[in-house]
Amino acid sequence: MIDSFLMVGKQVLILFMIVGVGFILGKSKLLGQKASVGMSNLIMYVVSPCMMVVAFQRPFDNENFHSFCTALVLAVAIHLINIAAATLFVRDKDLRQQQALRFGTVLSNCGFMAYPLQTALLGTIGVFYGSAYVLVFTFVAWTYGLYLMSSGKGKLSLRPLLLNPGVISVAVAFLLYILHVNLPDLLYTPIQSLSNLNTPVPMVILGYQLSQADFKTALHSRTMWVSAALRLLILPAAALGLCLIVKPAHEVAIAITVAASAPPPALLSMFSAKFGHDTAFPSSMISVQTLISVITMPIIVALAMTFC
Repeated sequence: MIDSFLMVGKQVLILFMIVGVGFILGKSKLLGQKASVGMSNLIMYVVSPCMMVVAFQRPFDNENFHSFCTALVLAVAIHLINIAAATLFVRDKDLRQQQALRFGTVLSNCGFMAYPLQTALLGTIGVFYGSAYVLVFTFVAWTYGLYLMSSGKGKLSLRPLLLNPGVISVAVAFLLYILHVNLPDLLYTPIQSLSNLNTPVPMVILGYQLSQADFKTALHSRTMWVSAALRLLILPAAALGLCLIVKPAHEVAIAITVAASAPPPALLSMFSAKFGHDTAFPSSMISVQTLISVITMPIIVALAMTFC
């Protein structure tokens, strides 16, 4: 257990050292909002799709395919548990703060935060199984999340649900996997090189976001601490318990637990802006919980590595 904690803690610490670079760049004004948005687009539209292709460039194997389907079912169950917990326990007098906190309780940063750690701990197979969680995350974000943040007035549209970089890249990569299509080196080599940016660039972006956060706004909210306890400890522990009951492959359990234990996603700030909400509180809440996750993620993931 201690060895697992130290190994995971080391990987998280390495990631947050890169976060520190982004924080320093943000505070010193060497990195600005425009550059941060540009790098986010690079990750979303280029690096993450390339990483998906690399993760799925493996010989088709019935066992791996079955494990992927198991990861998908686990991800669905975890999100349903999260929605129930958020509805029951996250309550605030300020309706918009409640909406933001429930969104952040249900959904995790299973892309930016989880993929680099899954890669560090498991290699490309971690991203392979982690992508199942991201598929469910995308569906929940654009259905439940959209309904929640719009106070029930948002219109569900298939276009953003299906035609977004996350779903398209997984669909294309999975199709190549099912059809046993191996890319030639001329294509695979540059794709692999771009996929290697998935660890440093998101962490630098995260560091910049932390450098711009107003922590006081979130620290004074009692409900934020309820949400943090759920998002970072209780719900990840429930996800781990579910894995112990279902007993999936070890790599599936680790990939799912990493994704489930990540802090709230940056998508919350985007949805807040989209529906005219104040973005200061969501951004501060994300930043506070992201910092706390430096301690909580190694604990939860180390437990998974020991007992799953």
